Amino acid sequence: MCTSFTADSLPDLTGRVYLITGGNAGIGYETVYGLASKGATVYICARSESKATTAITFLREKLQNPNAPIHYLQMDNMNLSTVVAAANTFLSKESSLHGLILNAGIMCTPWEESTDGYESHWQTNYLSHYLLAYLLLPIIQATALNCEPGVVRIVELTSDAWHMAKGPGIWFDQISMANHEPFDRYCQSKLANLLHIRELQKKIGPRPGNAEKGEIWVAAVHPGLVETGLSANFATTSVLGRTLLGLGMGVSPDKGALGSLFAIASNDFKRDWSGSYMVPTAKKGWTWRWANDKDLQEKLWKWTEDQLRWKGFLSSSLRL
Repeated sequence: MCTSFTADSLPDLTGRVYLITGGNAGIGYETVYGLASKGATVYICARSESKATTAITFLREKLQNPNAPIHYLQMDNMNLSTVVAAANTFLSKESSLHGLILNAGIMCTPWEESTDGYESHWQTNYLSHYLLAYLLLPIIQATALNCEPGVVRIVELTSDAWHMAKGPGIWFDQISMANHEPFDRYCQSKLANLLHIRELQKKIGPRPGNAEKGEIWVAAVHPGLVETGLSANFATTSVLGRTLLGLGMGVSPDKGALGSLFAIASNDFKRDWSGSYMVPTAKKGWTWRWANDKDLQEKLWKWTEDQLRWKGFLSSSLRL
């Protein structure tokens, strides 16, 4: 573990390119700041252009650099066509991608169905991130082939709520969990985030047989209970949330971002940590039950890939 890690511990990131979802507020905002403060070029995927551009203005002021290379990509996690558009726009602008941070999320929000027909937690927290990562993997792999091992990474935010997912873990026969509580739907989506990273580790991580794809390290990060708009909603809808925040157990967003920063760019994150579940701060966490179920992990990948091909968001020529 690396308990002394701070954002200042990051190496010089000049010349590296990162893309983050939900980088205009909370943990994402502080993650962008940490990367940009070390010279990185950062793309923020967000739904609201006004909120994203305002965040970029504040970030540049904080960095005391009006020309800091922080850019906006329009992407609404509740609309999969915008995920495809954001990936294509990025690919038209850049020839490399050193880090992808799948950060955007919602928690315990009221029932809502996306324009694509999926429940909001499932699509916002998991499905859109799966699609974005899938579409960007070719450029990530190409970048890895031209970099030292460990430079190129993928980080996906999860939550320790994954272990509270109700059996069977992923409800394939009723994926929207319409008759369940919002927290149950949140837990399922966070388990999916963790299983997604585990399958990426198998497919593209530093394992025998993957060398020709470049050295790509991946991690699932639990940021802890962080005082953001997301946790505020948790507090208003959950006795557990009110209790934890009432006891002062939440941390500030800059502290909450440390796990993401450590996993995406720190030199102290090691090769054999790839595929790990990371907990606050910069430590490997334990997993059990559904998180270690390789059959469930593979079934989720295939289910998701089949869904996105059926919906027309993945071309037949793009396969992993």
